[in-house]
Amino acid sequence: MPTEVERIAEWLRAEVSGAGKSAAVIGLSGGIDSATVAALAKLAFGDQAYGVVMPCESDPKDADDARFVAEAIGLQYRTVDLTPVYQALREAIGLPDGTPRLAVANLKPRLRMISLYAEAALRGALVLGTGNRSELEIGYFTKYGDGGVDLLPLGGFLKREVRDLARQLSVPQRIIDRQPSAGLWEGQTDETEMGMSYAELDEYLATGEGSPVIAGLVENLRAASAHKRRLAPIYPR
Repeated sequence: MPTEVERIAEWLRAEVSGAGKSAAVIGLSGGIDSATVAALAKLAFGDQAYGVVMPCESDPKDADDARFVAEAIGLQYRTVDLTPVYQALREAIGLPDGTPRLAVANLKPRLRMISLYAEAALRGALVLGTGNRSELEIGYFTKYGDGGVDLLPLGGFLKREVRDLARQLSVPQRIIDRQPSAGLWEGQTDETEMGMSYAELDEYLATGEGSPVIAGLVENLRAASAHKRRLAPIYPR
C-alpha cells in the first residue's frame, strides 16, 4: 500500500501532467516546509525538480541551509541573489520613514515569487508552494508572495504533521529542529509574529480545543485573512 509521501508524489505528478507541464520548481529557504516540499518534488519528478535559493538582504545562514538541503536530497538548484533588486525597488518606490516593517519586508516574498515563475517558464514547470495548513488557516503568508503558487502539497497538513512527513523523507534533522522563521528581518520567528506556538495552533485546529486567548486569536486571524484564501471577487453584473 502506498505511503502518504508516495500518494502526495503521485498527486503532484498528476497535477503537473494535467497542466501540460513536466517539471516542478521550488523556492528553497532552508526551513522544514521548503525542505519537505523539495524532497517530495525530488521523489515525484527526479531530475525534473528544480530548486532556487533566493537570498534577499537575509541571514546568510538561510541560504547555507537551503543549499545544504538541496545537496542532501540531490536536488538541482541555483542561487539568485535578489538583494540588489530589493534595495533598488525600495529606492524606486520611495517608501517613507515610518512605513510598517511588514509592508517593507513583504517585498521579499513577492520578488521571490517573480523569480520562481520566471524559472518555471524556462523549465516548463509549475511552482510548488510550501505553505502548510496551520499557516494557511490564519493567513500567515504573503498574498501574491509565498501564497502565489500553483500547487500546495502541504496545504492539508498541520505543522506537526509536516515534521512527520519530513522524517519519512529523510530531511536532515538539523532542518527539522530549526526554529521556524520566514526570514523577513533579523531575529524574526514565526511563533513570535503569530502570537502563539505551533503546538497551540495545531491543537486548536485539530480539536477545536484551546484557551480562550488562543481560540480568539485564531478566529480573529482567520476572519482577517479570509481575503487571502480566495480569488479576487468579481462584480456581479
